[in-house]
Amino acid sequence: MTLSLAAALAADDAAEDAGMHPDDRTTCHQHQDWAENCASKHSRPSAEQMLAHTVRWGN
Repeated sequence: MTLSLAAALAADDAAEDAGMHPDDRTTCHQHQDWAENCASKHSRPSAEQMLAHTVRWGN
């Protein structure tokens, strides 16, 4: 991990803690990489998954 990536991860973490939406990150917390490098590793939830989450968690 480069110093610039580590700094960007820390900045995105702090911004998210302060209220930034996770989709606005330039880094990926899960993969500890730049968001553009791991976009293909993430999938959008299906309508069925979203409904199940809503029923289970109420949000």
